[in-house]
Amino acid sequence: MGPLRPTQNPSSVTNERSSTDKEFSLVLGVEKQMAAMIKAHKIRLNPTPEQEEYLRRACGTRRFVYNWGLAEWNKQYQEYQEGKREKKPTAHTLKKQFQAMRAREFPWTFAVTKCVIEGAFEDLGDAFSRFFKGQNTYPTFKKKNRSRESFYVANDKLSVGDHWIVVPVLGQFLLDKQQADGMLPQKIRNKTKYKRSLGKINMAESLRFVRADYAKTSGKWRNERKHVLCSSVKILGATIGLSGGHWYVSIHVEIPSVSVVNPHPLVGVDVGIKEAAIVSDGRRFKNHKPLSRQIKKLKRLSRSLSRKHYDPQTKQGSKNREKARVKLARLHGKIADMRRDSHHKLTTEIAQTCSVVGLEDLHIKGMFKNRKLARAMADAGLGQLLQFFATKMQAVGGQAMVVDRFFPSTKRCSGCGHVKKRMPLKYRTYCCLKCGMVRDRDLNAALNLECEARRLLDERLHVPVADSGSGPT
Repeated sequence: MGPLRPTQNPSSVTNERSSTDKEFSLVLGVEKQMAAMIKAHKIRLNPTPEQEEYLRRACGTRRFVYNWGLAEWNKQYQEYQEGKREKKPTAHTLKKQFQAMRAREFPWTFAVTKCVIEGAFEDLGDAFSRFFKGQNTYPTFKKKNRSRESFYVANDKLSVGDHWIVVPVLGQFLLDKQQADGMLPQKIRNKTKYKRSLGKINMAESLRFVRADYAKTSGKWRNERKHVLCSSVKILGATIGLSGGHWYVSIHVEIPSVSVVNPHPLVGVDVGIKEAAIVSDGRRFKNHKPLSRQIKKLKRLSRSLSRKHYDPQTKQGSKNREKARVKLARLHGKIADMRRDSHHKLTTEIAQTCSVVGLEDLHIKGMFKNRKLARAMADAGLGQLLQFFATKMQAVGGQAMVVDRFFPSTKRCSGCGHVKKRMPLKYRTYCCLKCGMVRDRDLNAALNLECEARRLLDERLHVPVADSGSGPT
């Protein structure tokens, strides 16, 4: 911490700060039971070839319905502007219009679950809602092999077991004679038609939020599995998608929040490129830089893909091009998984030891305009890291206090509060010209964030806090 004031001694500072931290913990209600929260567990699927065919058909149907809805939205909105229609189009009205003409013009869409159709219109409505709020650009059409292949399954159409999941409408699949010769025993191969159940898809692991001895499997009647429950977990639904050549299911569950009493109620965390995070209590977390470690292999696979045959008129490539594309996609997925794993471990450790975390509101989009730091910024994944902090702190009943982006955490002295005019990145040590304090610039910023978060928390809770003698004045 910064230098103490002459009128105070170290023991008084420690006692006052510990008492203040206890007040913060009690006011925040960390020791109380929190409300239920929604989490997701992403699990890899191992479908059979027939099951994969159905999953691809469901993804294609969702893409078609989404594009149909977007085209119809554009058409009806143009008519509304010209005065030919009285009301603007909505996702609900487009869904009713599609259902009315579905059996006549699109009967092949009945081969998949109705959740695919409903999810496509919900996604379209969310896309326009985010556009009108200024969060996203105008919705665009989804292209095959260019957009993420996925579809949603509601909880009343879903059953989860120990290592399997039941997807609706899979039912039974007719096998021809050649398929049966390779799959069925010799004594039943003389039949003309063979049926094989495709209902259960294998999962690589079981759902982590459910104990196996408490989990409910699907019942005979639909109402028995409407809400797949265990002792304290409710499954809300699942999203099945294709990523890097592999199928995954993300199961959404509602679980009660766990109350945690943390020994260090309030800290400041400075996130950056050189090191992923620096905590005001002295802990440092390394930035593993997964993109930099895989950049040579990434360039080689990118060159290999660019050399493969591709017809710009038909927009089709060779089989070797598809193989190269899958290899490149899997490497990108591996890099993202490495970054996500390190961020999860980092934020979990801090959330389990702290009740309140002070973070800076970074203007990440503006930081990417620096061409010299853009790749390093993308490799660090600061936006994802800050998002994980918010969700992890909420999960343990804590708070993530966001400090204003114009707060001079780097330029300010954590000992006396003096603010420098400039503090370029080339200076890794903060030297105060007023009090003479010398400290690492990242640790100095973390201490300033802790002090500012303490002040903001004091204003929010209206708790009188005794001056600890450390931090800016």
